[in-house]
Amino acid sequence: MKELVEQTITKQTFTTELKEVQEYYKCIFEQCDFQNAELVNLIFTNCEFKSCNVSNVSLNGTQLDHLVFDNCKMLGINFNACSSFSFHVNFSNSVLDYSSFFERNLKKFQFDNCSLQHVDFERANLQQSVFKKTNLFNAHFVQCNLEGCDFRSSINIQLDPDANRMKKSKFSLEQLPGLLLNYQLTID
Repeated sequence: MKELVEQTITKQTFTTELKEVQEYYKCIFEQCDFQNAELVNLIFTNCEFKSCNVSNVSLNGTQLDHLVFDNCKMLGINFNACSSFSFHVNFSNSVLDYSSFFERNLKKFQFDNCSLQHVDFERANLQQSVFKKTNLFNAHFVQCNLEGCDFRSSINIQLDPDANRMKKSKFSLEQLPGLLLNYQLTID
């Protein structure tokens, strides 16, 4: 198994050379383009992605263990195809629109200043996760564990409290209409 350890890779497209590597440990990817790449059955551990385009990548069987994505474009990623072993990722200043976290364990995840428009969180465990300054327009929350989540600074949240576990979740007063949408109430 070919591995890459403690390397910084800058302004590269996912090339043949990178495709030969199966395991990345403590690597930093800066301004790299992975768009539409087949990142299948790989292992990424303690890596950082900064200002990268990771849109529409295939992650079938890939292990994402303590990764940080900062200022990345990550459209249409199916995170539920990743290995469930040690799946832990933090996102900041990134666009994850049209991605899916269906049935993922996202306990204590951090979404900081991200766009999560049209993202599927159905049946995800988001317990104690933080959605800080995050746009949740048309994000899909059904049968989720949202206990202890912090949504106070997020915007455009719409979810059904009857369809999710929400004990001790935190919301701001401005988010109340998005929580009562199913009841067809008029709130002034």
